[in-house]
Amino acid sequence: MKKAFFALSAILISGFLLQSCKKDSDTATTYDQTTAEDIASYNDLSEYTDYEIDGFVADEFTGAGADDRGGCPNVSFAQPKGTWPNTITLDYSPDGCTKDNHTFKGSIVIEQSNKMSVVGALRTVTFNNFYVDGVKIEGTRTLTNQGPNANGQPVLVREANETFLFPDGTQATYQTNRTRTLVEGADTPTHLDNVWSIEGTATGTNRKGETFSATITTPLMKRALCPWVVEGVIEFKNGDKTRTLDFGDGTCDRDATLTLNDGTVKTIKIRHHWWK
Repeated sequence: MKKAFFALSAILISGFLLQSCKKDSDTATTYDQTTAEDIASYNDLSEYTDYEIDGFVADEFTGAGADDRGGCPNVSFAQPKGTWPNTITLDYSPDGCTKDNHTFKGSIVIEQSNKMSVVGALRTVTFNNFYVDGVKIEGTRTLTNQGPNANGQPVLVREANETFLFPDGTQATYQTNRTRTLVEGADTPTHLDNVWSIEGTATGTNRKGETFSATITTPLMKRALCPWVVEGVIEFKNGDKTRTLDFGDGTCDRDATLTLNDGTVKTIKIRHHWWK
């Protein structure tokens, strides 16, 4: 398979980029804005860390293999490389290092049962005083190879229970369960033609302590060559209020249609990295 097989799915992928929008200030509630920014942060930060992991835990499934990253991070294997099960530690040191315009500090510990190309292979990721761009990540996430579906397409299940602590002292929590299917590009040597179909649910609290739940009601579609989700619908709730976010007809752009609980419809723009 290709490098960043997982990262591109989490990414920008992944997931509930839906709420990565920042609503227009004249129509959106504080709840909508805060929850949107927090979930956007979750997706972006998860993307960066998954990309790092895939780049260093190399096997034919990810297509990764380059070990020389300029000493950032220091990579160690509990067993000889290529032996499974194994525990891999990515150590960025307390002082951290910057690459690809992102700063990493602390360490990531990856416990993996087998090559991720093997059906049933399980990867468990934990964080040790770990930061990305000043945001501390705590908790665990797992990735399981469920094998191909009836169409022969690779299916991965990613579960996470994490807390994100932001530079301003606030924090947000996330519990997610997502199924990601590589619907295009699995049979080519490049990741540039990858297209992911994403389904799943999430619950959590935003920086103000307000709860949310979200369900993908129409599968999200994520292309490798587009930084945005290009189609699909997500429904998210707080109490008895429901919002839906429609990502459109497949056009690669930042536009999405937000429908509020009272039926108000607005076109919004997706925004990242609000804390910088």
